[in-house]
Amino acid sequence: MSIRLARISDVPALTDIESRAFSGDALTARRFRHFIRSDLSELWCCMDGSGDQILAYALVLYHRGTSLARLYSIAVAPEAQGKGLAAELMRHCEQSAVERGILFMRLEVRQDNTRALAIYEKAGYRILKNLPAYYEDGADGWRLEKHLALSRRVPDHLPFYAQTTPFTCGPSALMMAMHSMDDRVALTRINELDIWREATTIYLTTGHGGCSPQGLALAADHRGFEARLWLSDDETPFLEGVRDPHKRELLVDVSEEFSRRCAEQGIETEIRNMMADDLRLALKEGYRVLLLISTYRLNRNKAPHWVWLVAMDDRFAYINDPDVDEALDQADTDSLFVPVSLDNLSAMVQYGRRRYTAAVLVRKR
Repeated sequence: MSIRLARISDVPALTDIESRAFSGDALTARRFRHFIRSDLSELWCCMDGSGDQILAYALVLYHRGTSLARLYSIAVAPEAQGKGLAAELMRHCEQSAVERGILFMRLEVRQDNTRALAIYEKAGYRILKNLPAYYEDGADGWRLEKHLALSRRVPDHLPFYAQTTPFTCGPSALMMAMHSMDDRVALTRINELDIWREATTIYLTTGHGGCSPQGLALAADHRGFEARLWLSDDETPFLEGVRDPHKRELLVDVSEEFSRRCAEQGIETEIRNMMADDLRLALKEGYRVLLLISTYRLNRNKAPHWVWLVAMDDRFAYINDPDVDEALDQADTDSLFVPVSLDNLSAMVQYGRRRYTAAVLVRKR
């Protein structure tokens, strides 16, 4: 038996195993070809002794910029089952992931597939989340996770909300943070859009605007929460991305008005360099922390984006990222409690050439 990466010529054999292993939610030949070509996935084939026949496969998806991978699918040909091939493939995938700097592996399994669940639990995976009606036929699923090197505990009842538009990451992150302190804060699209209307300030050359730190702080204050701001400077952000003089003028006017309202409401604004120890202390003091990041390390797009910093330890920060990319086969729980190395986080929070940083700190009054 040997294990190697899949080739395009393997697609007919892979689809044959897929069709015989699964009655629904099966991967198509087109998707197999996509995953074989992608640099964000690894598709491993377990070969027979001659090296000519594929007996099983495992597909791992990677989340750029994080220390998280997803064991998306694993299948064994019916005639090869019971020989420990799935466990051997899992070990191989985990080792390959560690070599890529990955420390957390997640996967999904049907709740009625007790045999597979037992294999995963024996391999060290533990249940992370219940997934009601997750599968094509309406069956429930489990999301499992294994820490490949360390141990940690995912917070109980951690809320998650996926943004429903390309421009409402800020409201979505703020809603999750507020809901974690007060479950009366509704995780709904109406609330998402209401906050966006209150907090938007970025006037882009195309499309809709996003939300400024001051706008989000005011939205939190308006809903009865204490809000603070940590900014690297007090200049209007994102001006370098707007060439039209009229739009630049509008952006400055709106930004200055938000700053005036923050001062009027007594929202404290600190001009400071944001360090990991500062963020840890804020979390310890009960604040929910929203961070403005550049998405370049996540998807190679240099766009401003808001996430909720949920927790930190000595090596990682854990974020809830409201952006769920269905084109990359992501599920909501791929963006829940996502581990990011502290080095990556330090780079992510510096936006643009001026390395602008912003954090909105929110807690109960």
